[in-house]
Amino acid sequence: MSWPRPSENGHLNQTVAQALTDNIYVDPEGWISDPTKEHAVDTVKYPADKASKWEIPLESDQWILSHNALRCEINSMIQALGTFMGRIDDDNVPQWAINTIEEWWISHVAHATDHCKSEETVYKPMFSERFRWPAEIDELHDALDSVKDKVQTAIDRLNAEKSTLVTVRDALSTYEETMLKHFEVEETTALPLMRAYFTPEEISPVQRKILEDAPENAMGALIFAMSPDGAKFRSDFMTVRSIPSFVWYLAFKGRLASYKKDVVAKVEAIESGKEPAKKSGWF
Repeated sequence: MSWPRPSENGHLNQTVAQALTDNIYVDPEGWISDPTKEHAVDTVKYPADKASKWEIPLESDQWILSHNALRCEINSMIQALGTFMGRIDDDNVPQWAINTIEEWWISHVAHATDHCKSEETVYKPMFSERFRWPAEIDELHDALDSVKDKVQTAIDRLNAEKSTLVTVRDALSTYEETMLKHFEVEETTALPLMRAYFTPEEISPVQRKILEDAPENAMGALIFAMSPDGAKFRSDFMTVRSIPSFVWYLAFKGRLASYKKDVVAKVEAIESGKEPAKKSGWF
C-alpha cells in the first residue's frame, strides 16, 4: 500500500494525522505500527494506551502549532528576500535593509532557540521516563545549530553587494530545509509517542508553562501563523482548550500586535522594498 508522506508543504496532512491518532506513527522511511515495540521502556508500568484519550486533534496540538509558527516565520523571510532581490541592482543593498534583516534574525533566533531548549530540557527528560526519546531528534538539533551558525555568518557579512544578500537567502533556505526535516521527525515519532504514553491532563500544564516561559513573540507567532487576525486562534485554540474569551484581551491580543510590529513588519518591509517607518515622539 502506498501511504502519503508525513507532511505536505511542511504541514501534517490529514491522513497521517488520523493514523497517528489511531496509535500508528510514521518514521521518515515508512509506516510503523505499535510504537511500544521500538520505544517502550516498561510496557507493564507504562503502557502505550493513552492515544484515545486525546480529544484535541493531533494537527492542533500545541507542539505542531509551535512548529507552524517557526515554519511561517522563516519561510516568509525567504520569500521576502527573493522579492526584494528582484527590486535592486548589484551593489545597491541599502543599509536599512541590512539592519532590518539583522534585527529580524535576532528575534527569530531567540524564538527558535527557546523552542529547541524546551524540547531538550522539558520534553526529553519527562518523556524518557516512559519511552525512549528518538535519537534522530538530538542529531537534527545539532545539525540545525550548525546551519544556524552559517546563517549568522552570512548575515554578519551583509553589505551593499547584492551577492551577499543571495548568500543569506541561500543559507536561510538550507536552514529551513533542516528545520522542516527536524519538525517532521518530531511530528511523526515523539509527538504520537507522547500521546500514546501521556494523558492530556499530564501534558496540558507542561505545554502551558512552555508558552508562558517563552519569549514574548513566541505566543504572537503561534497566533499569527494560525491566522493573521487571530480569529482562528480564538475559535480553535482557545475554544478547544476552554480558555474564556476575555483572556484574549488580557493575554493574547497584545502579543499578536507586538509580533506584527516587531517581526512581521520587518518581513513586509523587505518584501515591499520600503524602509520601515521610524518611531517618532515619546512612544
